[in-house]
Amino acid sequence: MKVLHVLPRLALQCGGPVVAALGMTSALARAGVEVRLVATDRWAYDIPEKFDCDTRIFPNLVGPWQWSPKLGRALPELVGWADVVNLHTLWSYPVSAAARECRRTGVPYILRPCGMMDTWSLSQKSWKKRLYTALVERRTVDGAAALWFTSEEERRSAQPFNYKSPDTVIPLGLAPNAYQNLPTPGNFKLKYTELAGRRLILFLGRLTPGKRVDLLLQAFAEIHEEFSDTTLVIAGPNEGTYLSELRQLAQSLRITERVVFTGALRGLEVQAALVDAEIFALPSLHENFGVSVIEAMACGVPVIVSNLVNLSEQVEQFKAGVSISPTAESLTKALRQLLADPSLSSQMGANGRKLVLEKFTWDGIVPELIDLYERAIARKLKARAARDVVHVDGAGQLGEL
Repeated sequence: MKVLHVLPRLALQCGGPVVAALGMTSALARAGVEVRLVATDRWAYDIPEKFDCDTRIFPNLVGPWQWSPKLGRALPELVGWADVVNLHTLWSYPVSAAARECRRTGVPYILRPCGMMDTWSLSQKSWKKRLYTALVERRTVDGAAALWFTSEEERRSAQPFNYKSPDTVIPLGLAPNAYQNLPTPGNFKLKYTELAGRRLILFLGRLTPGKRVDLLLQAFAEIHEEFSDTTLVIAGPNEGTYLSELRQLAQSLRITERVVFTGALRGLEVQAALVDAEIFALPSLHENFGVSVIEAMACGVPVIVSNLVNLSEQVEQFKAGVSISPTAESLTKALRQLLADPSLSSQMGANGRKLVLEKFTWDGIVPELIDLYERAIARKLKARAARDVVHVDGAGQLGEL
């Protein structure tokens, strides 16, 4: 089987969509699938140097839309090579152009919308998305052999889009080998000497307003004197002016000396930070899955997530942490609960690690993904055979006339 994966970009600062794509393509290659990965070079400075499959990166000429004429010219050859194409995200030239080429040539494609079809996402820059949907993206969505949602909540949230394609739910995962043997505790604190002897509350992700890191600062300001041995660590790449806004907020709350901004973490740095963390917190307004959440759980860290993170139901069900409403008050209460009860915190961390290693590793998920690809290919072949039969029968009837 030959599978082509298309993303707008491969910069690691894009977070979950890119991390997930790299993990799944690597696992597919290990499973014997021929895989190609295609993207533009937007934010090229943050693109990994090595990949586990054939990866082709094309120049991006127009910012957020990621217009790439060279990628467009290469699509006939790339799509023609594939038995099935997997598209990731919406609202970009690479994805819409690849979908159009698939429809033109009859190659089936799977679309992973990455949470971009729900009401919250559609409300961001809404008039542009309404126009783009009418002109382009409605055909991208409805022409898919299947929509791949990563949680039941993502599927429910996408219903207002009124899509016509079949859908399925397959979770995202982590590379199991990367989390079987965790880094030795203390390495992250050695790098940041001001963290020595401190209990760490960690945020890990892109610094955007939708992540509501401001709520975490407000909640920490409420409990930092009560738990005087704690430090808040905010790790992740900045977007726009949000980082400066957070620094100003920390200063106004008079907690600057107890907050450490590390910038983006990469590779083993992520695991080192998580292993040293007491609590992982993500009070986000929107997460279609939450790769950083399963990374934290895989490292045995109890998590505090908002109920708008689509993994929050599993966090609650398996007692791997606390699900909260995205308010400073709820976050303060959850922080106080876990910091005051180390045994509860430790048990939640153990529960989360067990959950991830059993249910959220790519090697366990890839068979479901391969089955999805095979069913898409089979449906396309069946439809093509049916059209051929109609064509032959029709030709015979006309001949008799």
